[in-house]
Amino acid sequence: MRAPFPLAMAAGAALAAAGCAADGGFPSLAPRAAERDSAPEEPVRPAVDVRPDAAVRARTAELRGQAAAGDRAFAEAYGGAEAAVAAGGARGSEGWIEAQQALSRLEAARQPTTHALGELDRLAVGRIDMATSEEDFAFLNDALAAVERMAAGQQERLERLRERLSGR
Repeated sequence: MRAPFPLAMAAGAALAAAGCAADGGFPSLAPRAAERDSAPEEPVRPAVDVRPDAAVRARTAELRGQAAAGDRAFAEAYGGAEAAVAAGGARGSEGWIEAQQALSRLEAARQPTTHALGELDRLAVGRIDMATSEEDFAFLNDALAAVERMAAGQQERLERLRERLSGR
């Protein structure tokens, strides 16, 4: 006569669950009015008087320079890749293979920019919990945005060439 035990367990669990659902006077987990009204829209950084850090500025400028050099290398490689794609023939032809190789070289030319972007991002994340001046954050964020635009522009141009070549 083992059947009553599982039934008793199921009945007990159902009663316990029903007890949890009843209004037992427990406080709501919803935000209280005071919490809702005073919640900041943006994270607030404590007002700390921190002097600009020359090392942060120097590293940020160095990485931005690396990204710019990568952008110039990409621009130089782009002309050759564009010409190779325009001259490329049907899929698998010699011209198509040359165009694929030019696209590979163009992708490799992006490396300094994408590397600098990763390093800038790492630097920015590392500074979040550190005492950092507003000027340094602004300098870092400006560099990060500029390098993101460079990398996105490169990616867009590369994808356009890939689409042209794959349309054959």
